Amino acid sequence: MRSVPTSDIARAVVPDPDGGGGTVGVDPDIIPQDLLRKYTEYARVNVRPVLRGSTFDQEKIASLYVALRRESSSSGGVPIAVRHIESIMRMSEAHAKMHLREYVRDDDMDASITMMLHSFIMAQKFSVRRSLQRSFVKFLSSREDKAHHLLHILQDMMRNEAMYQTIRQSQRSGTEKGDGVLAGTLEVLLEEFESPARDRRIYDVSEFCKGEALRDAGYVLDEQRGIILRNQ
Repeated sequence: MRSVPTSDIARAVVPDPDGGGGTVGVDPDIIPQDLLRKYTEYARVNVRPVLRGSTFDQEKIASLYVALRRESSSSGGVPIAVRHIESIMRMSEAHAKMHLREYVRDDDMDASITMMLHSFIMAQKFSVRRSLQRSFVKFLSSREDKAHHLLHILQDMMRNEAMYQTIRQSQRSGTEKGDGVLAGTLEVLLEEFESPARDRRIYDVSEFCKGEALRDAGYVLDEQRGIILRNQ
């Protein structure tokens, strides 16, 4: 394994491993250090996320606190106090700040809860870790849970689109086709899909739209047109 100097990563170039004297590009997902430094400085100075009760689930935080105190007392672990909940709040604010958001959202809170629970569980005895993981599973929002909710939303939208097409075709005279929609193809605008997802407090659907769950269900994302397709 060859190490790569930090300065080379910062310039987004890596020496050619074949020894040809050239360079090869770094993964485009890697942010150059100069840009990352400016980004974090901008977030630190200019962004002040606000905690608002309407933007995250307060009941979830209260239930988590009760569950943490109960499990801490029964397992004889580190006592849980209000300061631990305050830590979750501060971490959620930091997560929102790094995304340049004005308000703390559910996904910011979920990220901080995951960190807190992971730290709490790993600090317990090995013999009780698995039971603790089962106890707190409802507080951990997994990718599979989000994919399930998004797939349900998309299926409802596709059913509505199919019903609309059926009614529209029944009202036509003859066999005329229009609107540029292929026969047997259902389309849902990505923007229209994002709206009900936000109602479920799911703010980013890009990972789902490019993932296996979408393809396995028979849908196709057309990024250029900004639509999701399915053949009937």
